Amino acid sequence: MTNKFLTLMLFIAAALVTSCSSDDDGTTPVIPPSEGGIVDPIVGGFNQPNRVYVDLSTGTQTAVARDSWEIAVYNGSQNRVYLNNALLVSAAELEGINDITTVTESTALTAPMTLNTLDQSFSQTTVTVNTVGELMAGLPVSYTQYGDLSAGISFTDSKEGELTGTAFEEVSTTDSSNNVYIVNLGNEIPTENNGSLNTTGDARGFMKVRVLTDGNTYTIQYAELTNTTDFSEITVTKDGSYNVTAVSLTDDQVVSSEPMSSNWDIDFGGVFSYYGSQGIDAGLTYSDYTTHNTLAGVGLYTITIEEDDTTTPNYVDFTLADVTEASFVYNDRAVIGSGWRVTSFTPGVEPTVRENRYYIVKDTDGNYYKLRFTAVVSETGERGFPQFQYELLAE
Repeated sequence: MTNKFLTLMLFIAAALVTSCSSDDDGTTPVIPPSEGGIVDPIVGGFNQPNRVYVDLSTGTQTAVARDSWEIAVYNGSQNRVYLNNALLVSAAELEGINDITTVTESTALTAPMTLNTLDQSFSQTTVTVNTVGELMAGLPVSYTQYGDLSAGISFTDSKEGELTGTAFEEVSTTDSSNNVYIVNLGNEIPTENNGSLNTTGDARGFMKVRVLTDGNTYTIQYAELTNTTDFSEITVTKDGSYNVTAVSLTDDQVVSSEPMSSNWDIDFGGVFSYYGSQGIDAGLTYSDYTTHNTLAGVGLYTITIEEDDTTTPNYVDFTLADVTEASFVYNDRAVIGSGWRVTSFTPGVEPTVRENRYYIVKDTDGNYYKLRFTAVVSETGERGFPQFQYELLAE
């Protein structure tokens, strides 16, 4: 290496250090937030294999395989367990049963459960289950999934994502108070491209799971239902830098499921499932689904421009002065949901963006953005290629 080349490299290195160093007063320079731009979330195409987390203030996105975990433990003050709704995971508590080794499909429930389901004509009917196996028949997320919203019985987390809406009850620091759950592990991600949307593959089976905690650490016990001699254990210590810490029961490990809680605002989950009501109670599954980071304080609301509306500013004209603080929603992650696009069951008719709405976001750093969707499909018409535009609202 010549002296001239070495001198040049040292000059460049010094310049880089200077550009990243603290100000003269010793403080770290503040990096201005992103002005916005066009973003193509890497959802992954026809089978929507990824959840994509976007940090608006940096313009970065993080794609995570949606089949990399089944349950996640909450890192906040409450002791909660979340299900992977993008994988159609569901769970049912076995009341009064806290010895995981005693549970098999033939295990009798401590009391029969009368639950709602749909019959072959899609009319609501009831079913009474007496054993674990009978309960398992209605756990998978589908129109015929068991539940009873009027009685507060749901085997999925709520779509809103609030802590009190988890299928798992809050984990007690008293071990004997924590019952065993039957966890439906959801569905495989299909690999066959059938020329259309194809997100839900073969069933991944069931496990029995019990979660314990001392308030700072979770202990997750789990086993196949045929195992009546022992169980596996994973220990997870709470990490306040993240909303949740995810666990793969099928791979026996803790996994990285999302960025630090302060480093993402919008989740383009692709697939999203929950037990809800559309005139009838049923297990519902959506594609192209979008949520925001309510657990880290992100707020969001919708601007809808109705026909002949001459008072509501359009996306281009909306400014910081038009922001309404009282409109921000912090307790419902599904404000955007699937409502940003219109789909059709007619073969050959592609879904389209709803052009009469856009969104105002207050991110984890307190910055204000306006955001609108600009595409549902790729240029060749393939699903799983959303696109959005966003812009910083500043003085």
